[in-house]
Amino acid sequence: MIGRNTEEVAADSDRTMSIGEVLSGLEPEFPDITISKIRFLESQGLLDPQRTASGYRKFSVQNMTTLRWILRQQREHFLPLKVIRQLLDESGGQIPKEVSDDLAGDVQPFRERGNSHTFVGSVSVSLEELAKASGLEMSIARELEKMGLLFGHETGSVTVYDDDSLLVAQLASIFLDLGFDIRHLRMYLVSAQREAGTLEQVLLPRLRDDSTTRSQVNKQLDELMEAGSRLRQIILRRSLGRLGQ
Repeated sequence: MIGRNTEEVAADSDRTMSIGEVLSGLEPEFPDITISKIRFLESQGLLDPQRTASGYRKFSVQNMTTLRWILRQQREHFLPLKVIRQLLDESGGQIPKEVSDDLAGDVQPFRERGNSHTFVGSVSVSLEELAKASGLEMSIARELEKMGLLFGHETGSVTVYDDDSLLVAQLASIFLDLGFDIRHLRMYLVSAQREAGTLEQVLLPRLRDDSTTRSQVNKQLDELMEAGSRLRQIILRRSLGRLGQ
């Protein structure tokens, strides 16, 4: 077998990928991976992808390698993100060669006793734990759930909340800290529900087309969500007039 030259190796290390390409590369090993999970890990400071001039994420090969390692630590060692971040910080941002059994021993995720195989996403916490992690009062967390912004999953006799709910709670905390009232958040829910209805009208018929696989439709959905996010930012900034300048 002929070895690869230095130029080829350097070209690979400089290659960047869109978030959709990252998702496609991870799906064979992590079938439940979603763009929202990748964004969540980025929001927690575990990933730092480049941004194009138009704001799109561009992931390096190192980003991809780090992301794969993070997901394996969650799946195989049940490590919470704070421990994973600690390991990366201690190794200077490089992937540690191994994880100590002592670290993994006492950090099992929240789960129903006697039902150890039930997980929800890469985060699985009670409402109390979610409120504490996001700095919210329990009354606010309950109100967010009543509004439909937090969604719990029944696991045996308890309800647990995944990484999406945790991120929503953390974002809600930012709004509240900046003087917004909790009722103001409903406009984001209504807007997202309307957008979801339009996307479903466009994409659901494609699932009935034998030539289009669910994976293809999911990738199209991810691309539309990413484009829609950028479009909303541009329109919002333009609509804000002097504030948006």
